[in-house]
Order: sequence, then C-alpha cells, then structure tokens
Amino acid sequence: MVGNILGNRYEVLERIGTGGMSLVYRARDMTLNRLVAVKILKHQWAEDEEVVRRFEQEARAAASLVDRHIVQVYDVGRDAPDIHYMVMELVAGETLRAKIDREAPLNTDVALEIADQVAAGLEVAHARRLVHRDIKPQNVLITPEGEVKVTDFGIAYAATTGTLVNTGSLLGTVQYLSPEQARGKLIGPQSDVYSLGIVLFEMLTGKKPFESDSAIGVAIKHLQDEAERVDILRPDVSAPVADIVERALMKDPAERYQSAHAMRQDISRVLHPPAVPTPAPAPPAEKDEPAVASRKTGALRNKKRRRWWPWVIVAALVVIVGGGGAYAFHRWLNPPLQTVPQLRSRSLAEARGALAHLHLLAAVAGHEPSLTIPKNHVVKENPVPGSRIKSGQTVGLVLSSGPSSTTVPSLSGENIYLVKAALKLLGLRVKVNRVASSLAKGNVVRQFPAAGTSVLEGSTVKLWVSTGVAHVATTMPNLGGLTVSQAVRELNSENVTVGTPSLQWSTQPTNSIIDQSPAPYSSLKGVTSVSITVSNGPSPISASLPQNKTTVRWTIPATARAKSLFKVVVTDQAGNEEVFYLQVNPRQKVKLPVIWYGTQGQIFASLNGQVEPSETLKPSVSSSAPSPSPSPSGPSPSSSPSPSSSPSSAPSSGSPSSATGGG
Repeated sequence: MVGNILGNRYEVLERIGTGGMSLVYRARDMTLNRLVAVKILKHQWAEDEEVVRRFEQEARAAASLVDRHIVQVYDVGRDAPDIHYMVMELVAGETLRAKIDREAPLNTDVALEIADQVAAGLEVAHARRLVHRDIKPQNVLITPEGEVKVTDFGIAYAATTGTLVNTGSLLGTVQYLSPEQARGKLIGPQSDVYSLGIVLFEMLTGKKPFESDSAIGVAIKHLQDEAERVDILRPDVSAPVADIVERALMKDPAERYQSAHAMRQDISRVLHPPAVPTPAPAPPAEKDEPAVASRKTGALRNKKRRRWWPWVIVAALVVIVGGGGAYAFHRWLNPPLQTVPQLRSRSLAEARGALAHLHLLAAVAGHEPSLTIPKNHVVKENPVPGSRIKSGQTVGLVLSSGPSSTTVPSLSGENIYLVKAALKLLGLRVKVNRVASSLAKGNVVRQFPAAGTSVLEGSTVKLWVSTGVAHVATTMPNLGGLTVSQAVRELNSENVTVGTPSLQWSTQPTNSIIDQSPAPYSSLKGVTSVSITVSNGPSPISASLPQNKTTVRWTIPATARAKSLFKVVVTDQAGNEEVFYLQVNPRQKVKLPVIWYGTQGQIFASLNGQVEPSETLKPSVSSSAPSPSPSPSGPSPSSSPSPSSSPSSAPSSGSPSSATGGG
C-alpha cells in the first residue's frame, strides 16, 4: 500500500498503526499539501457489503462533527473494488491505551480531566444524534499539550454489524461493552457513558472492572456483575469520584447519567468545587424588637382567623339546611373503598371495563417486553391486585410490548457452561447436541442461528458441543456425489464448514458435489472450511451434440506409494466437466466409465498432484446423437493418461466400475 495514491489525491507514506478493523497510514494530501491519517478497512471487512455501507454512511456523518475533542474526518472514499478508506486529521501524540499501560493508576485529577474531555467530544456527537459505540482507550488520543481527542466514530458503528461478541481482535472492545450492547438492544448516549465509566475505572485503578478468560465470559459479567467501588480498590480516591464511576456503570441505562453533559457536570464539581461563602455575622437585635414583632404577628393571625370563620359557619348551615345533602357531603369526603382486581393478561379494553365497573379509572403507565403475555395486554398494575382504594382513583397499567428481540452472540469455541449462562441472561433457550470434535470437551463446535442473527426472546439456540477427540477423522472425506446438506452433516463432527458452492455444467447428477478443496484423503489438521463445486447438470448445448460413453483404463505404477491420490478430470465441447478422486495402490488397475458430449473430449490425470499430459477422447462407432444406448462393440479411442503406461479405452457397458470415485 505504501507508495500508492488513493483517490488521485492521497499519497500513502508509511503504516503507523493497526486496529481490529483497519490499517492506519500516514499520508500526504497532495491537493492541500498537508499530512493526514488514512484508515483502510482490512480485506475481510472490505468484502462485507453491509459493513462497507455503514462504514461509509457513518464516516460521512462523523465528517460533520467539528470539535477540538474529536478527530476531524476529512474524506471517505473507495479506490479499486476492495479498498475503502477514511481520511482523518493526523494527531501527534499517543493513545490513552499507551498512557494507561505506562502510568496507571493515574492521578485522580489527570484521570478526571481526560474523562471530562472525552465526555466533551461525546456531548457534541450526541447532540448530532451520533453514538460512538466503541469508546475505549485505543480510540482516545492525547496530544503532547494534553489535549484529548476521540477517534473512530465511523468504524465503531460499522463494526457492530453482524457481530455481538467476537474473540481475537475484538476482545478489547468487549471489555468496554455496555450491557445493552451485549444484549443486542438498541443503544443511545447512555451506552457511551457506560463505556467511558469503564475507561475512567481503568485509569483510576489500572485494571478493568470485568475480566474473564473469554469474550463471552466478559459479556456475562457486564450483564450481571456489579463493579467494585473505586474507593475500595484505591482508598485515596474520594467518595464523590467513586460515585461518578458507580453511576456511569449502572446496569440499567435509566439509572446512569442520561448524557455526557450530565457526567461532565459532576466531574466539574469535583475538579472545580464551588467556593463556600463565609456567612456575615448577624446584627445585634434590640431588646424591644421581638415583643413588637410578636404583637404584630399575633394581631395578624387573629385578624385572619376572624375573617375565615364566618365562611365556615355559612357552609355548615348550607349543608345542614340541605338535609339529604349531608349524606352526599359525607360520601364526597369519604368515597367507598374498592378492591383492585387481578388484571394480568387481560387486554387493555377488558381492564378498563373491569375497573369502570368498580368506579375506578385506568391509565397506561408504560410498556415492557413479555415472552408470555400478548402485546397490549396487562403485565402488571399499580396498586397491586387486592389493594383497597377509594372509588374514582386511578390504577396504572403496564402493558406488554410482546417478546423483545435480541442478537445471538458468537459462541463457537466457548465453554458450554458460560454459553448457557449468557443465553439465559439474553432470554434464550438452549438445545445441546454432543458431537466428536478436536475441540476441548465441553466447547461449542457450532451453533444455529448464526452469530449476529436477530431473534425473539424465548427462541431456542441449537448448539453442537464437543465430546472430545474420540473418533475424530484425520483425513478429509471424499464428498463426491454428495449433496451440499449431506456434506455439511458429514463435516459437522470435524468442525469443518462448507463454503458457498460454485456451479459447473457436468454430466454428473444435478446438485451433487463434483470437486472440492482441500482434496479428499488429505490431512484435516488446521482445516476449518472446504470449498466445493456442485453440478448444475449438463450444459444447455449438450442436447445438440452427440453423447459418448467411454471406459478409460490405467495401471498405477509400481513405484507409487500406498493410498496414493489419483485425480481424473474429463471435459467436453459442451463445457461439461467430470471430476473423479480415487485412492489407489501400486500396480492397481483402474477402470473408469465417463460420459462426454461432442466429437472430442479431453482427459487429465494426476497422481499425488503430479499432472500427466492431457489426452484426447474420440467417439467410438457406437457413439450417437443424443441419448442412444451404447454398444459394447466397436473401436475404442486411444488414451494414455496413465503415469506408467498407455492403456486403451473401450466403450462402456453402462455399468460403473466399483473403483470409481465421485468428485
């Protein structure tokens, strides 16, 4: 990449950093003659259309953020099909990650000042309805002058696509994940506040509040564990500072600071406490003053009392004169008590009717997800059922919003006990299947639905869990002739996935596998996926060409090793291709019936990867226009694909050889 010019404008000078999603380069803007930083999406992300779309969308949004505490985004673009880049302000200095690693725990005032500047940048972003989603020390830059800048707004949002919790390069991100992110919920500014709380905790203590051996373990702790108070871990930290961290790390977003601005206000009160004014001494009171004031006050009270009582007397007379009005007045002052009914699971209309019958009012007090209660039916009520309240009072109803959705995390390779705990917290059920695998016993081999899938709460996640290494195959099976679904089942226990099939015209059965990579019988060590080619049936022009059936024979050389891999590829003028893999031994005679279309075909043979010269197939006398039965008599074409000899080929009788292997 160094030396390339992106967008006919940015000359790439040197690589200066690497992140989980991108490579960072120093570059020169040839138009404005200034140095810039260029982030280029890594290849594996550049191939994901959704990630690229959101990367470009969020980068353009980030470019609208202009603040001294945010790294300015100048440009975003694409160069060639798979180079997606973002041009940013080049900041001299270091990351907060480097400062923490070198100096933590930091001085309290230094940590608060850094947190305040990060919050200032977030405040600007939140005002533009842009949530960072990936606040962590690696995304905070500090200049030599001590100015703090937040970076990576665009990449943060793109990275959330399809992945909740990943191992490897995204493990650092998981350490700063908010509980709502871990649950796959919609997030707001409070999520950034939580992540900033984690960063502040780490600056003050030198460690993260939640640690685990695995990413899923960290996510579980974000969901259910409470962080220890900072002033317990570090007694010289004041209680107000510990309170700031504690409030930022509340599990419920509603209990956190509702904005970065609110968090800054508390930080400012600690960094810059208001001066406490000294009260001025009270002037000495003269001896006669209290007595005068007392007389005046008493006179006023007596005067008010005299003015109020006549009206009370008049009102009382009216009630008495009214006769029956006395009872009404009593009922008005003391309405009869009603028992709040049980309304759970009733519809809103039914609940209102039941309350109206008791002369009670209904008001919707909110909504909350429920797996068992239908949408817009009562989940709970306030006061609770059985309470005694006066007629005319209001009962608050919380209605079901239906099952909530959540995102299935990446579970492969994780321990089943941690996985069960995580899925329970997400409101998901688990079904476990045990399979032999090279993974450690108890680790998840694969899952369904896939990571990143959005499902309703209460859905079941199927897991295939390793029983250990017993009965694990050591070589790649021959998938030839299998369907894709059969191949998937075949490879399940080996923890090998099947890639997206490519299609090829072939005389072999439609939808059957005709070729694969790695090849059959090769070592499975280190193999995680297999590429396959699937038959799309004979090409459309095959019907207009003569069909030929030929049996080709070889003798395997005496010098070949036992269980050698023998591969045969047959092509024809219609564009069809047949592929055969056979495991052979020295001096073994091989007889292979093949079908091809046209006036000539080509046959290629290789033994243990050593390719022999191709041979031409010619039709026999019995070959004919489309689909006649082959004749067992007639001349046969000459072919010599054998590594050891040039055997003849004869017309096939139509019955396949038992030695034939499928692709």
